[in-house]
Amino acid sequence: MRQEQIIPSLQSRLGHRANLGILVLVGGLFCLFAAALGPQRLSAASLTVPFVLLFSHLALSPLPWQWTGDEAPMAGLGRGFLQAVAFNLAWVLLAITLLHAAGGLGPSHPGPHGPAHRVEAGPAWEGPPHGELPARPDHDWMPGLGFALLNVAFATVFGWLLAGKEATEARERATASLLRQSRARALQGQLEPHVLYNALNGLSELVHEDPLAAEEMIARLADLYRMLTHHGESDRVPLAQERRLVEAYLSMEEMRLGERLRTQWDWPAWADDVVLPPLFLQPLVENAIKHGLSPCQEGGDLRIAMIREGDRLALTVANTGLPLASVPREGVGLGNLRARLALWTDSPVAFSLEQQGAWTVATISWNGRS
Repeated sequence: MRQEQIIPSLQSRLGHRANLGILVLVGGLFCLFAAALGPQRLSAASLTVPFVLLFSHLALSPLPWQWTGDEAPMAGLGRGFLQAVAFNLAWVLLAITLLHAAGGLGPSHPGPHGPAHRVEAGPAWEGPPHGELPARPDHDWMPGLGFALLNVAFATVFGWLLAGKEATEARERATASLLRQSRARALQGQLEPHVLYNALNGLSELVHEDPLAAEEMIARLADLYRMLTHHGESDRVPLAQERRLVEAYLSMEEMRLGERLRTQWDWPAWADDVVLPPLFLQPLVENAIKHGLSPCQEGGDLRIAMIREGDRLALTVANTGLPLASVPREGVGLGNLRARLALWTDSPVAFSLEQQGAWTVATISWNGRS
């Protein structure tokens, strides 16, 4: 991993509820064990030491295994081990030094007989007083060193296991993302010829009724095809681009339906900058014309709106004309749209198609911050 990838990984690891739950559980067990050894061993500082060290292990131990300087998710065994030993030795010694200075680790091990007795200075020829042990060399640093080496060994192994787990999860997420993108592209590829197919059906109606209009519609159909080709090259497009595609489609339908199609846009300026997967608005418009306006002899009104309510955004297409069937039949366009909505984002996305008085209303709503 590179540095810019390690930092989000660290934030994710520290924000994971399961990791924090295990840290609290294990730290609590250490505190209970210390309490069982005797109340005199308990203090506010000593109770925080297990949590501080465990949190440090969780945050820092995987880092030397994850640092590669390239796109590899994890360092090789040899390089990772050398990095881990050097890095963990540095932070463990620093942590233990700071804890000692704060009094969190308490006094070092005094030896089995308690503190060594001091011997008063006397003539060189005099031995120690009767019954008193001579002063022994000070080895108080030995338990601290052992504690540090134990933490370094634990950090090296724990970091390797945790870094490997996160690398596996990252590969699984990448694979799932690729599968989702592939399926979305397949669905999008299914929808693009469907749009052209319906446009050609409209053109066939116009050939006998108005040949000149049909000729102009062929030219607009070529423009629509070019826009569809460009539109389908991206996974996300601004709604301004989607709107231009819908306007091109509506211009063809207006040639066919004439005054029977009356379009109204309720479109604030900020809506053009909203980014969505392509071909989310067009199927709603096409469905409204095909099933509501076109079969109705008087035609009807088509209203396209973008609405913001707090953090929620809603894309709405409403039409008069024929009302919604009691058991609506879902065609290729809406079925395809529902499938792509499920692949779009992990945040809740709602799609509804309902009758509201004289209006048939289709709405897609989602969290604008997702």
